[in-house]
Amino acid sequence: MMTVNKHILRFITLSLIFCLTSLGLMAQTSFTGQAPSTVTVGENFRVIYKVNADVNNIRLPELDGINILYGPSTQHSTSYSSINGKVTTSVENSFTYVMRIDKVGTYNIDPATITVEGQPVRSNAITINVIKDASSSSNATQGGQKQQSQPGTAQSSGNKDDIIIVQSLNKSSVYEGEAVVLTIKIYTNADLNNIFDAKEPSLDNFVSQDLMEDRSLQFQLGEYNGRTYHVALAGRYLLIPQKSGNITIDPTEYEFGVKKRIRNGGGGFFSGFFDDIQIYRQRVASKSLSLNVKPLPQPRPAGFSGGVGTNFKFNVSATPDQVETDNSIQVKVAVSGEGNLKILSLPKPQFHQDFDSFDPKESSNLKAGANGFMGSREAEYLIIPRRDGDFEIPQLSFSYFNTEQGKYVTLTQGPFPIHVAKGANSGNNQSTQVFQGGQREQVQYVGKDIRYLHTNDTELKSKDDFFLFSGAFWTCIFCPLAILIACFFAYRKKIKDNANMMAVKKRRANKVAKKRLKKAQSFITKNERENFFDEVMRAMWGYLSDKLSIPMSELTKDNAREKMLEHSISEADADEFINVLDACEFARYAPAELSDKMEDIYNRAADVIGRMEK
Repeated sequence: MMTVNKHILRFITLSLIFCLTSLGLMAQTSFTGQAPSTVTVGENFRVIYKVNADVNNIRLPELDGINILYGPSTQHSTSYSSINGKVTTSVENSFTYVMRIDKVGTYNIDPATITVEGQPVRSNAITINVIKDASSSSNATQGGQKQQSQPGTAQSSGNKDDIIIVQSLNKSSVYEGEAVVLTIKIYTNADLNNIFDAKEPSLDNFVSQDLMEDRSLQFQLGEYNGRTYHVALAGRYLLIPQKSGNITIDPTEYEFGVKKRIRNGGGGFFSGFFDDIQIYRQRVASKSLSLNVKPLPQPRPAGFSGGVGTNFKFNVSATPDQVETDNSIQVKVAVSGEGNLKILSLPKPQFHQDFDSFDPKESSNLKAGANGFMGSREAEYLIIPRRDGDFEIPQLSFSYFNTEQGKYVTLTQGPFPIHVAKGANSGNNQSTQVFQGGQREQVQYVGKDIRYLHTNDTELKSKDDFFLFSGAFWTCIFCPLAILIACFFAYRKKIKDNANMMAVKKRRANKVAKKRLKKAQSFITKNERENFFDEVMRAMWGYLSDKLSIPMSELTKDNAREKMLEHSISEADADEFINVLDACEFARYAPAELSDKMEDIYNRAADVIGRMEK
């Protein structure tokens, strides 16, 4: 009896120890779900479940009215810490789903379930409030019905306020010749795919300068009429009006490709996974603008040459001011400031009739800005005095209209005295002309102006001009033959080079892929997610196309794996290649990922290309 009691006591003790251990494990396991509390109708959002245990199973509850677009995307991390020699290991696994809700209301996601040490562990419940988006399409697909529209038509599938083009001027009224800046911006809440056509306004009445070096659209968040949009600068021009009056600037028009998701099937578990993406064309135009151009005041000063701006400076120099005859003098005329420097005329100095002058050499150092062209323009004249004496370059004046003061400003330089001494070669009395009192002296004849012709008795011989079998004859025969042979070999070389083109692309495939991946890595530091994933996909598809000598148009995810296996690429590398492409596509359509996710995809892409190259 005593032995039986001992066995029972031992069994109860072991059972208690097992239960307490299981409870301890469950108490230490943290399993939580996270999601945004408020989303808009049709917006993609993420639901993330995190657990601090090494598990790979998760069961979601029944989702009523919630579409799973993608998932789960798993991520595993392990960290180690050592305190007083004791090493502690912590593990975290995350499961990410991309979901969408198409109706307004409040939705509850019941707890998800995982299994840890044979015991079920439940997460917290999640509540999501779905509100109506003011920018959502009025023609959006509902009830699982598919809209019918052919890509390429000019019809719009969305609200007219989804895409707005705004033209603006930094000034509404200017003087003729005064600079004004035209800005063109695109405000959108639609998913833009491409720009098929662009029609910018005609600027015939202006001298225009493009102020944008990079014409690619870079979208950022901004506001217009109290609403939040993605905003991109599409154009920025410096305009200088060439006539007065009320000038109308025509609208800017763009034809966009807009992506729309078309629902397929009902609202089951896989609803949304097989949805179609269609591209609609939508033409959008801005409003026209009106600019009041005031005429310049009359009368205009004598030295006015069209200059309009602010803080103009005028400088004239003549160096050296003491020279000998037949030596050169440099005269520089320069205007600097900010305004319409590019189109004004520089003042022209007047030179004495005894000075030989040459056409000026003009140079400019201008930079376009919001107030016009800023910098300087210069004209350099070269003059050569032909007789000695004291001369003078008359005073020069430069007048411009100062837009800040609203009046003309006249700047003057000079006069510039020039002393010309007699040169060393001007005292030999050989054909010298001296001017005294404005009268010319007669040219002195020194008997050396005209030389006698040298004559000799020369015996003239006739030249044999028979063409047949002469040197010219053989040249005409063999030159065309040589040209024909050279063309033949050049054509053969071209055919051979074209035949080796695929081999060249195959050899350069890894180099091109590394260059694209390096560019993608630069987008990580800038946190430009969409550009990063696009560049990684281009690098991988380009590498596969060049390396396998298969045109890009013939490669799809369905046949890429088969093509890689045909070229002796291992199944593991082929699967990893496809998985990286899938991860990039998922990241493009999902909301913002963490930067370490971008690093992970970059490392995976570089690794799989490196293995395939070996």
